[in-house]
Amino acid sequence: MIRSSTLSLTAVAATTLLAGSLAFARSHAGSIEYPTVATEMAPQAGNTPYDGRFTFARIRFGGTGLNSGSFRERGRGGGRQPGWAHDFPRAERNFMNIIQETTLIRPYMDGGNVFTTDDPEFTRFPLSYISEPGGWYPTDEEILGLQNYLMKGGFMIADDFRGRDWGNFDAQMKRVIPGAQFVQLDESHPIFDSFFRIESLATLSSPYARDVPIYLGLHEDNDPEKRLIVVANYNNDIGEYWEFSDIGWYPIDLSNEAYKLGVNYLIYAMTH
Repeated sequence: MIRSSTLSLTAVAATTLLAGSLAFARSHAGSIEYPTVATEMAPQAGNTPYDGRFTFARIRFGGTGLNSGSFRERGRGGGRQPGWAHDFPRAERNFMNIIQETTLIRPYMDGGNVFTTDDPEFTRFPLSYISEPGGWYPTDEEILGLQNYLMKGGFMIADDFRGRDWGNFDAQMKRVIPGAQFVQLDESHPIFDSFFRIESLATLSSPYARDVPIYLGLHEDNDPEKRLIVVANYNNDIGEYWEFSDIGWYPIDLSNEAYKLGVNYLIYAMTH
């Protein structure tokens, strides 16, 4: 069962530690070799076996490989990587560095695992991440797998989507959880005070200037008093901030805010 984790964590961590961790990452950036997406091992075949460490789990969809063209690209360039693989594997590698520095959680540091949601091994990993769900068209088997995952205690982060993408994501989630109703979250929700206290969700702007981020949540049984099982970073892309935090493409204060969200999501998932 996913809820059986006994990982310990610190009760508080200063925001300055995030800045220090990012500075450390930047100072070592030249010595870190990040494989390109195209040269990574085949997803799932290259996964690390479950060994008790926290391991980031990314959801794969729409094809068999990183360069699969079988997903629906919605008119975008043919050479583009699948939406599910955006920011992979640098985003999770950098995020795990932050988790190691700010908590007592013992993470797997070499990126993370990649799963289709119908893989039985998927249920061993309490937190999952899906990128660009506006292009997500899961099979019936994948729908059932994700339903089982969420009902057993799993938690999913949906990231990197905007505009009309919401219609497809909402429709697919209603296949996963019939009658699913997302509600807009504000700073009063416990997830925004599970580790770092986030005073204002407006502090983190979208990396895409015209978008105003909105955070939406799906609760168990559509009851806001029950466990949050999905959080959606609509009109935002925190994975983008994670990926490039060590090379200075974005201001460090925005990268910090993106990491604070990620840490809070992880701690909430591990404690609820």
